[in-house]
Amino acid sequence: MDALQELELYKEIVNHQLNIFFKDRLREVQDIDPYASYMMDLLREYTLRGGKRIRAALMYYSYKLFSKQNIDEAIKGSIAFELIQSYLLIHDDIIDQDFLRRGKSTMHKMYEEAHLKSFGEEGSEHFGISMAIVAGDISNHLANLLILNLNMPIERKIKAAAELNRVVHRVLYGEALDVLSQTKKKISESDVMKIHTLKTASYTFEGPLLAGAILAGADKSSLKILSDYAIPLGQAFQLQDDILGVFGDEKKLGKPIGSDLREGKKTLLIIKALHEADKREKKIIMAAMGNPNITTEQIEDVRAVMITTGSLDYSRNLAKKLIRKAKKSLEKLKGDKEARNFLEGIADYMSEREY
Repeated sequence: MDALQELELYKEIVNHQLNIFFKDRLREVQDIDPYASYMMDLLREYTLRGGKRIRAALMYYSYKLFSKQNIDEAIKGSIAFELIQSYLLIHDDIIDQDFLRRGKSTMHKMYEEAHLKSFGEEGSEHFGISMAIVAGDISNHLANLLILNLNMPIERKIKAAAELNRVVHRVLYGEALDVLSQTKKKISESDVMKIHTLKTASYTFEGPLLAGAILAGADKSSLKILSDYAIPLGQAFQLQDDILGVFGDEKKLGKPIGSDLREGKKTLLIIKALHEADKREKKIIMAAMGNPNITTEQIEDVRAVMITTGSLDYSRNLAKKLIRKAKKSLEKLKGDKEARNFLEGIADYMSEREY
């Protein structure tokens, strides 16, 4: 199975399902206020901009691993983690002070621009942030309602909703640690990997996989195997994301290259480079870290340091090691062959992705 091709096919299904979902939500809020409809429409546009839809696909295929019944409801349920994705990204964009998401304005920037157009400049930034926070919270609420309203056994829905909320809880602690890491003078590799586990692996891989399997009625041993697969794969995903954030293509990523440097994020790339760098190289890195006015030339210089110090190779090799670990865990997993092949293929894709 070509997992990337399957992912693209399922992406179309997810986008269709999201369109249906938001049309229903728009009808529901019409009687509240025009501003409620406007917010829901912005949330619809933000969620439908793009993305790989990997969370929805993982939730669907983990369901399919253990059940072939009620597939239509499983597809509906799979968009829950796309709504969680929007919730977390909206808030993350505020925290990171980013103005671009998937090539367009972030939610808080869209609201700021709307304020400028209708009410003027005074208070526009605060208005944008405030409204975006609310929009993100609504997306989180909608994800929970979606799971609980599925036409599936109530005990499974409750457990799946509990898993979704467990994941969000962990992600928020990961976000807090990530913000804290930018203020600490020193941060270790284990600190970075803890953040990757909490902030990325939990909701990009583990949460969707476990929620789908729970809805399908999987046993505890199968859930354990899925976690053993998800955590190292999620860590590898974030390592690759950090690499792309410095070495990737801005058009493919849909966000500015070097944003991690501007924000002063201490990624593994940075930690290893600083550990191995000489005085001149350290000055190059420190001049770029947390610099909102970082230049293209400075980013190029940091790239060169990451290469010469071996930091880039270290991160790449660690990602590959984690992917091998994830794939190894799948050997113990029983269930639908097509779904298992998809999980194996996704693991291979993680080390090669460019966006």
